[in-house]
Amino acid sequence: MTMTTTARFYVEQVRNVTVICFTAHELSETNYEAVADELFELVPIMTQLRPVQIVCEMSSVRRVDDLGLAMLHALHGSIQEVNGKIVFCRLSSQVQTAIFEAGLSKEFDIRLTRGEAVWSF
Repeated sequence: MTMTTTARFYVEQVRNVTVICFTAHELSETNYEAVADELFELVPIMTQLRPVQIVCEMSSVRRVDDLGLAMLHALHGSIQEVNGKIVFCRLSSQVQTAIFEAGLSKEFDIRLTRGEAVWSF
C-alpha cells in the first residue's frame, strides 16, 4: 500500500516494513536539497511505527556523489537514533562502488533484492 508519493521517491508499507523507493536517477548536488527536504520531512512519520523497519530501494538511482552519500548516511543515522533498522537494496554498481569507497559498506546493511531486504527483519 503506497503511503506517500513525491517527485523523487514514494513510500509504501509492506507487511510491517516501510519501503522507500527512489525514483530519482541520481542523488547529487543537483537535487540533494530537494530530495533531502522531502525525505527528512517523512522521517518522523516513518519512525512512529514500531518497530522501525525501513527498506531503501534504490534501483532507479544510477549516480550518487558525496552529498548524496551524506544524505543516505544521515538517513541511516536518523533511523538508528530511534533504535530502528534500515536496509538498502537493489544498488547499481556505481552506487555500490561509491558506498564502498566512502567506507559506508561496513555501516550499511545492503541486500541484493527487495524481497531479501524486506524479509531480513
